[in-house]
Amino acid sequence: MLKYRRPSALRLFALVFALVTGLAVVLGAMPSDAQAQAGGGYTFTKVADSTEDSFVSFGCAAINSQGDIAFGAERLAPDGFNTDPGIYRVNAADGILTTIAEDPKRFVTIGLNPSINDLGQVSFAARLDGGNKPDTEAILRGDGKKLTTIASTVDEFNFFGFGTSINNSGEVAFTAELDEEFGFDEGLFSGSGGKKSAVTTHYLTSISDFDGSDSRPSINNLGDIAFVESIEFDRGIFVGREGDFTPIVTSDHSVGVPTLNDAGTVAFTRSFTDETTQEFVEEIMTIDADGTLTEVADTTGAFAFFGFRPPSINNDGDVAFHATFDDGTSGIFMGSDQVIGTGDTLDGSTVQNLTFCEEGLSDSGQLAFVATLEDPNTPEGFRMAVFRATPEP
Repeated sequence: MLKYRRPSALRLFALVFALVTGLAVVLGAMPSDAQAQAGGGYTFTKVADSTEDSFVSFGCAAINSQGDIAFGAERLAPDGFNTDPGIYRVNAADGILTTIAEDPKRFVTIGLNPSINDLGQVSFAARLDGGNKPDTEAILRGDGKKLTTIASTVDEFNFFGFGTSINNSGEVAFTAELDEEFGFDEGLFSGSGGKKSAVTTHYLTSISDFDGSDSRPSINNLGDIAFVESIEFDRGIFVGREGDFTPIVTSDHSVGVPTLNDAGTVAFTRSFTDETTQEFVEEIMTIDADGTLTEVADTTGAFAFFGFRPPSINNDGDVAFHATFDDGTSGIFMGSDQVIGTGDTLDGSTVQNLTFCEEGLSDSGQLAFVATLEDPNTPEGFRMAVFRATPEP
């Protein structure tokens, strides 16, 4: 476990060598507020920085109700050429950066789209170096003190989908394929880890109508799981557990990976051809437990087709999403309001690119995202950072 705090006084004296030389100095500073001229109504707090914290790149950022942020990232390896993957958490209360998983001797690859619950537990998938034995894959949960194995290819599994989802009970949902002994059957599973905790099988393709999918599921605090699947190649979204599923969305539309809140409302993307205009349309939608569909955004206006990522939904039913405009610029939106966009000023630099993922919105309305910022002081001309956006009172 690695923890450190970056005092703000030291940040002014931080010396950063070029990443391509393999040298970096990690000096401290408490995360600083960085105001952006976008959308208004938010305070932006930087929680991790590629130059200050010697990260080379970031994956997705996830946020819980307290504002703790988990993210995947890669650091430059000691050889100055390769990179080592890791999973990290920054606590909202004290700004401490905690390493959940980072060991180049143990981890070959790590899924960089983690999930975090309100206890600060983080789930992710990884490929582990087997040394003299074959490499293994595992679904893991960590809190900064220890890692708990939820499932592993040492057991009955052949491989995993690398997108996981964790709820406040510590139950982790994931997709996987079983090994040859079980006919390479695919399905949806969940588990809490520990010697007495078995993995629950929610469905297998051999005993259901599903064709099989490795897409990321979404589990809520009631234990219900939303997932996208195909039945005879017709793609739909389903919610339930252990074989008792409700088809939430089944139509001719192509649907994307869903996110599920505790009220049973699902947020997702869908695309189709408008029969009137014969134009391709992509939408961000929600559907609640009684089947009411609500459109959040679509591409009939300024948004570009294929410009949406899977949206994030909180327990109040608020929806946040990343979208690309027709002119190539992009932004992160809370409903119809833009929170931040490319071209805005953030942490004293111009935003070049943004990444916002499925668990980027919290119940308190805070958002977690990754921004690429213009920086002429780096060899690449940019740096990357993870931010928390907090609504102003």
